[in-house]
Amino acid sequence: MTLLELDPDLWMEVGSSGGPDKNRVYGLSNTTTENLRAARSVSTVGSSQSVSSTQSKEFVALQQHTAQLTEKYDHLSAEHAQLKAEHEQRYAQLKMEHTQLYA
Repeated sequence: MTLLELDPDLWMEVGSSGGPDKNRVYGLSNTTTENLRAARSVSTVGSSQSVSSTQSKEFVALQQHTAQLTEKYDHLSAEHAQLKAEHEQRYAQLKMEHTQLYA
C-alpha cells in the first residue's frame, strides 16, 4: 500500500482507539497526518460510513500490531530504567572511590 492508497478513515480510527498514544499516527509527517484528518472530515460529510471486510481485517491487524509494539516499548522502557539506575549507582560508587583515592 502506497501513501496515496492510505485510507484516512482507517488511520484515524486506529489513531483514536485509545491508550497512551491516542491520536498519534506513526511513520507519517505532521502534514500528512493533518491531511488525513482533513480528508476524513471531507469524506464523511453527507455520506454514510461503511467499512469493508478488508478494512475491518486491516484495522484488527493494526490494533494487534499496535498492542504488540506497545508491549515491546513498555518492556524496553522498563529495561532501560533498570539499566540507567544500575549505571547511576555504579557511577556514584566510582566517584566516591575516586574522591577517596585522590583526597
